Amino acid sequence: TTITVEGIAMLLMGLLSCLILLNSCANPVISWQPNDQDASEMAAAIPDYDQYLGEYLKPGESLALLLDYDGTLAELTSHPNLTQMSEEIRRTLRNIADSGKAFVAVISGRDVDGVKEKIGLENIIYSGNHGLEVLYPNGTRHNQGIPNDVAGNFDKMIDHLNREVVHHGSWVENKRVSITFHFRETEQQYVAEMARRAKEIIESYGYRANEAHASVEGKPPVQWNKGLAAEYILGTSFDPSWRQRKVIFAGDDTTDEDVMQMIKGSGRSFRVTKDKALVTNADYKIPSVDAVYHLLKWIEARIGG
Repeated sequence: TTITVEGIAMLLMGLLSCLILLNSCANPVISWQPNDQDASEMAAAIPDYDQYLGEYLKPGESLALLLDYDGTLAELTSHPNLTQMSEEIRRTLRNIADSGKAFVAVISGRDVDGVKEKIGLENIIYSGNHGLEVLYPNGTRHNQGIPNDVAGNFDKMIDHLNREVVHHGSWVENKRVSITFHFRETEQQYVAEMARRAKEIIESYGYRANEAHASVEGKPPVQWNKGLAAEYILGTSFDPSWRQRKVIFAGDDTTDEDVMQMIKGSGRSFRVTKDKALVTNADYKIPSVDAVYHLLKWIEARIGG
């Protein structure tokens, strides 16, 4: 078989197209200029959501909107009790939820009643403890089952953590079915050893330990995460064909990656981060809570037609 120059050129062009496609799928779009090194400028950047979502969500079209809370709808603070969602975000989220065009669920690492108290809206679904708890607007609750022998160790685990690793500004947050060991206010010289020992203690009581923002989380050993919780919420709120619906998710933490992975290819997801090198399952990176606010404003206008 004779291979012509034109044939070789077409083959090379085809390979190049494949590589470009693979690269675009593997690397999320960053919504600020790649050469922009100033964090304050990045935080002030307003992403072009028409460019990112214009073809995906048509004017007046309905959608399912899934959101994290801390670091996404509200700025991270030194203590969870200090975190506040702005009135502008609350008003916009309320307008979206009350529009009749959007299904809204917030999936948080906080306990479910705590995240509802922080947001204070009635017409949305709340999920707490990384999806282990779900609270529907009508008051119905779903709690993912936890083995009795593990649940029986919960108070013992907290007591052990309080005795051994709570010092130099660290503390344990009791979320009823899971815990978070916080060390955001701890001097850096103590952090590595405290985190290591906290993980050992958590795992010794049959719980899973994983690192999060300036913390170690202890969760029961059930095959459950935010992604499975999102799938459960969508599946029970709609029907098995929910993947035909438009789904948008935004989150800022490693635990949010499970949701991003779950909707990959059918939905659109945003990772809130200023780390340009961060590897993520998200379709896009946006730099701040303010960028999330502008995402919500774009959605509010878009579903309004």
